[in-house]
Amino acid sequence: MGTLLIAGVVRAADVQGPAAPPSRTVPSQVPPALQPSACWIDIRLFYTLRLGPVAICRRHLRYHPGTLECYQFTDQVCQTVDPRDGVVTSRSPIDVAVLPCPNGPEPPVCPALNFPRLP
Repeated sequence: MGTLLIAGVVRAADVQGPAAPPSRTVPSQVPPALQPSACWIDIRLFYTLRLGPVAICRRHLRYHPGTLECYQFTDQVCQTVDPRDGVVTSRSPIDVAVLPCPNGPEPPVCPALNFPRLP
């Protein structure tokens, strides 16, 4: 049996489409880097409905008072004045302290994103 080939003629104008208008180069202006106006060290707070703001969180859902399963996070907080957005506050983690869990009310469980990775 023979093979039938049908070949079409394609013009370059059909493939490319209409010509694009010439592009203009606009110089980009990079804003200067913003410098923090004030920085300080702060303890990260965890908010609960029952206790309000709490300065520590616990690792496990099951609570064991006295065990080394509670954490306190220390952050560097900086305020930067941005001419477009006003005052912008940013937090950068500095340190994580492991503490014995208190006998008092149970602290909240640490959020998964804030919890430090342990070896």
